[in-house]
Amino acid sequence: MIPDETIAEVLSRIDIVALVGRHVTLKKAGTLFKGLCPFHDEKTPSFTVSPTRNTYHCFGCGAHGHSIKFLMEVGARNFPEAVRELAGECGVEVPESRKESPEQREARSRKKSLQRRLLDVQDLLTTYYSDQLFGSQGAGARSYLQGRGLSADAATAFRLGWASGDKRAFATFIEVNKIDRDDLAHLGVLLPPDEGWQDTQILGGGYLRFRERLMFPVVDFRGDVTGYSGRILDSRKKIAKYMNSPETPVFTKGEQLYGAFTARSIARRAGRVILVEGNVDVVSLWQKGLQGTVAAMGTALTPEQVRLVKRLSSNVVCVMDGDEAGIKAAFSSLIPFLDAGIQPRAVMLDKGEDPDSYILQHGAERFTSLLDSAVPLLDLLIARAQETHPADPPGRLAALRSITPALTKLTDPLALELYRDRLTRELNISEAVIDKAIAEANQVSNKAPIKQRRDPEPRQDLPPVPASFEPPPLPDGRFPSYTGTEQRQLPQENRRKNDLFSPPGYISELFVFIVQYPSLVRALHAGGGHKLLTQPSLAGFVLNLYEVVSGGKTPNMDLLLSKVEHPEVVAFLRNCQSKEPVLGSDEVQVAFSDALTRLERGAFEKQVRRLNSEISQTYHSDPDRCAQLRNELIDVKTRLMALNQPKVELDA
Repeated sequence: MIPDETIAEVLSRIDIVALVGRHVTLKKAGTLFKGLCPFHDEKTPSFTVSPTRNTYHCFGCGAHGHSIKFLMEVGARNFPEAVRELAGECGVEVPESRKESPEQREARSRKKSLQRRLLDVQDLLTTYYSDQLFGSQGAGARSYLQGRGLSADAATAFRLGWASGDKRAFATFIEVNKIDRDDLAHLGVLLPPDEGWQDTQILGGGYLRFRERLMFPVVDFRGDVTGYSGRILDSRKKIAKYMNSPETPVFTKGEQLYGAFTARSIARRAGRVILVEGNVDVVSLWQKGLQGTVAAMGTALTPEQVRLVKRLSSNVVCVMDGDEAGIKAAFSSLIPFLDAGIQPRAVMLDKGEDPDSYILQHGAERFTSLLDSAVPLLDLLIARAQETHPADPPGRLAALRSITPALTKLTDPLALELYRDRLTRELNISEAVIDKAIAEANQVSNKAPIKQRRDPEPRQDLPPVPASFEPPPLPDGRFPSYTGTEQRQLPQENRRKNDLFSPPGYISELFVFIVQYPSLVRALHAGGGHKLLTQPSLAGFVLNLYEVVSGGKTPNMDLLLSKVEHPEVVAFLRNCQSKEPVLGSDEVQVAFSDALTRLERGAFEKQVRRLNSEISQTYHSDPDRCAQLRNELIDVKTRLMALNQPKVELDA
């Protein structure tokens, strides 16, 4: 947790005009400064900065906030990252709230120092590669770029380079810049010999990883070079076309997006991020004006990369190369996107084409039209399942089973209903069979092994705990005591429904955090989320956990789970316990808050459906009741719209 007084001090010290001025050309207008809004396209300035209020506001799109929020929006930082970055600029020390021993604190400090030193070394190294590209040794690489239609300006913007593999030139570079060979070994750029460094030999007898490769630096949201992707120019060589940096203290391939830095502000302004397969595609589309483009570092999109994409925009268009590998990679990204609450759209290019070749042949305008007409990736998955499976019963069942894992991730019940109707028509399968396939896919998903990730550390920035707790009622209107006996009193039909317990993705995400960081149950309660849990056993578990945590005790999860009567709920919670959140400690609170918002949104949407149903039933029989229900519906829709809109707080 970052203390409120630290945040306030950062806001008071940072010159918001200077901060915004790095991204927007501002002109003084009375007591304000005005410019073109960085968050939407406009020709007449409607974006203002107030140095007295220390805020910005756009009268065109409604963007509003303080310095921290501006850096979050324009730089794709999360809140802790933005606070720490601004604190470093204005000389405010951000205290660490985690409990750690002096040894742990020293180890953390050493790790940060190493990471910063390695990033600085890699920045120098990137300049070296760039100098080689534009020097005498880079003629072949420049010719290759020219043949791909890539300009010198594009190469400069992405800091492209050339690794010639010249050991003597590289040795001179590290000697002039006083770079330690061990740091280069940490970065995987220089491989030490088995017998250790030999001072009598060039580079201590080490080997250069990148030789005769066009270098694509991987730059993160802050502008730091974290690693490289090197491409050979001669495809006839029997070696890998691309070689990435190995995992280092500053680089993990599955946690990076190529082009994230150049796309960070453009994608937010355009309201769309384009996801392509290759690095050259990113550079090419950038040069053609489609600058909100990124590529995954590898064929399989990871949950960490999806979260990075989401920081750019929730409106994602995947461009699928016209080969089997490109199609497979795009479809494999669907589940991670749906898990993150994103319904991606997609464009499927013709066989043998990629974005770069398509633009060279048809132009950027036609490619933009393709993006504008992109269809949901789930729709393409359904169409492909129909094409690749025969129309006989085994084929239709196989097609259905290839689709249902994605259907289990849909959190909007209306969307799920629409896709169920579509599959009923197009596959000629009954809804009962579809429901059984979805339940089957849910069971498989819950039993799937979870890849182990680094442990995020628990957060302490929780809201105060209210004095009272009102548990949700049972279906018959009674309020349960949650001793485990009430479940047996449920009507038989309700027990059958609960046996197929398959909560939406945001519920699963919520409880992964709650069972691993029990103190978060207080935030669930403070936000009123406990009243929105309609499954009695799940709500009972929350109440019991809340009572333990609010009493200042450490919860015994085994004991708490033994009080849960419903076996499906126990299995669900055990599964949540076994999972490892793929977030850093600074992002856990943000993701938890997002899941709470989605829980509230789901409750409002359920109210809308209920009210619409009641209105249709009372339209003719009870006009007064119908009018009352319409007023309730307007109120609920208004609250739902407010929840879906970014909050704007104007200064008085």
